[in-house]
Amino acid sequence: MQAATDNPIIGQSVGTVLDMWQKLAFTFVLISSFVLLYQSKRFRSATAQLRLYGKMSLTNYIAQSVIGALIYFPFGLYLAPYCGATLSLLIGMCTFLLQVVFCRWWLASHKQGPLETLWHRWTWMGSKR
Repeated sequence: MQAATDNPIIGQSVGTVLDMWQKLAFTFVLISSFVLLYQSKRFRSATAQLRLYGKMSLTNYIAQSVIGALIYFPFGLYLAPYCGATLSLLIGMCTFLLQVVFCRWWLASHKQGPLETLWHRWTWMGSKR
């Protein structure tokens, strides 16, 4: 008779469950580290620009997807086969920095990002405010 631990399906399932728990635990470690670091005035001031990025999170998410598609997919520049991990990381960091600059510029004259404004209007469409 075969032991349950010798069954490859059970071994694979247990491995998947343990991998998921490890990722969840690591997520809690990262969140806890950020919360603890945020107690420091120095860290808080260093990450202050991220507030602007967060105020426009929907706009940034969609823009990042469009920019990435235009850079890497065949209907755009199609750089995916030519960019390794390091160059892709640099492209991502440059995109992020450009978005932070755009957020600072946009929020100097607007309350929220363009897509956030649309979302807000569509949410309250038809209501009597």
